[in-house]
Amino acid sequence: MNDDGRQYQGKSEIDNLVKRFERMIEDNDQQYFDLEEFEAIISHYLSFGEIGSAKKVLQYASTLFPENLMLQLREAQILASMGKHIQAIPRLKTLLAFEPNNEEIHLCLASIFSQIKEHRMAIKHFRKALNCADKEIHKDIYVDISVEHQNLGEWRKAISVLKDALYSDPNNDAALFEIAFCFDKAGAMTEGIDYYNEYIDSAPYSKAAWYNLGNMHHRVGKIKDAVSAYDFAIAIDNNYIRAYHQKAEALLAGEFFAESLEAFRDILSIEPKSAYILCNMGECYERLNEYEKAESMYKESLDLDPEYTDAFIGLGVLADLQSLPTVAVQYFEHAATLDSYNIDYKLLLATSLIKVGKPQKAEEYFTHIIERDPKNEDAWEGRIDNLQKIEAHEAALEALEQGLSIVKNPTLLLYQQVLSLYKIGREAQAIDLFEQLLMHTFDKSSRIIEAFPELLEDSRIAELYSRLKP
Repeated sequence: MNDDGRQYQGKSEIDNLVKRFERMIEDNDQQYFDLEEFEAIISHYLSFGEIGSAKKVLQYASTLFPENLMLQLREAQILASMGKHIQAIPRLKTLLAFEPNNEEIHLCLASIFSQIKEHRMAIKHFRKALNCADKEIHKDIYVDISVEHQNLGEWRKAISVLKDALYSDPNNDAALFEIAFCFDKAGAMTEGIDYYNEYIDSAPYSKAAWYNLGNMHHRVGKIKDAVSAYDFAIAIDNNYIRAYHQKAEALLAGEFFAESLEAFRDILSIEPKSAYILCNMGECYERLNEYEKAESMYKESLDLDPEYTDAFIGLGVLADLQSLPTVAVQYFEHAATLDSYNIDYKLLLATSLIKVGKPQKAEEYFTHIIERDPKNEDAWEGRIDNLQKIEAHEAALEALEQGLSIVKNPTLLLYQQVLSLYKIGREAQAIDLFEQLLMHTFDKSSRIIEAFPELLEDSRIAELYSRLKP
């Protein structure tokens, strides 16, 4: 089936064939094309998703070569492209009876079975294709097999296949990236780090290996090791932009703000400014307490993308840090309007509304957030805090009863419960609960004490706090 025919690899050569065929159709003419030419034209149309055009070529070709197996294969591929998998499968199986070792038939069947989520059958045919295909396409088939195992949640088997792929072809970068994902999903990050280190011992100039090693170190919180790995990737290819990005983001996540700022500057020496990069630089300046520079970066980010919500959030945080809550509310409102589905933006807005004396509006936002995300601890804590600040302790206790039944780690809510119980006169119950909390989670008590220091004016509470302090 065209195993020995000539290959049309040059774009101009294929384009000329396609133009010749289309001109023939326009002129209502008839011309001769050989099988290889038909195959090239059909493949061209299929690659661009032009199923109707591919069908026209097939119909014409079939009048010249009515029993040709290659054309029957293309017909099955067209059926599959149209979503007619049930019709395509038996035709492909019929072709296998004539050519059981044709890798293209097996690959087509594997692709169809994958699309209809018959992953075991997909693996079976990918394996058969692997046995009869030229070695040059083995690397792609190995990755395809691993993806099917991933679809089945078989991360260990996927890892094993990818190791085979890399043993067969150490330069298979696709496998290097896939195996990192699989180690992560399998919860085997330490094993993954060991694997990449061993791989690098034999292929020290693989930038993909160094890059993925960096990602794995980053995932387990080893920021310095991650940065070192990214630096090796950059040393191998000083234009390897994804390594620059990951290095900068790792440093930012590790709170190395000055170093992260330099890394983002390095990115700008390679690629044009973007709202994303400038916004990240703004965050670095903000965390370094250089507020004017931070504001400048956030605003320049918005110059490039007037709807870049993270920049509005950055400006809002800056305003809040500088005790400008009204300005902060304006920025947070703008971000929440642009991205109405973002709960974090609404949470920031609700918290700022408390500071500008709009508790009812804040309550509306907190309630809305909780309706959408009932387990959101920050929303529950913010809502209770809001109610307590307006002395609505009965309402706070009602909300707490609901929140405590939902929130997974309710320690802070329990401290808030202490306050409201105390404020409505249930002092003995409040003090007993406070004692139990201090005995087990003293470190969490600072938030309620800082927010409501008058609690320590009660000698019983002050004595407990002093006695149980570590």
